[in-house]
Amino acid sequence: MEDEEENKRKKPFKAGPKGGRKHTPGRDHNRKSHSQKGKRFRRKAQQRRNELRAEAKRQWKLWDGLSEEQKRFREDLRPTLARPTDGDAS
Repeated sequence: MEDEEENKRKKPFKAGPKGGRKHTPGRDHNRKSHSQKGKRFRRKAQQRRNELRAEAKRQWKLWDGLSEEQKRFREDLRPTLARPTDGDAS
């Protein structure tokens, strides 16, 4: 009787529609796919960094091209990203 109550309290694993264990990404196929997955994630992260850097350059180029009076009236054009470092600005 106690075993049945204890089994009810335990959280069972998530089951799919046919009763098997639900698929968890990365389960049982990590040994060979790890390097490709790492490369893919690094490429995506580098692409996001490059896009952010390009957007920051664009914003600051536009802002630096405005006169002081225009900057006062066009606060909506103020850059939202940090100014790129000297190595990035070209």
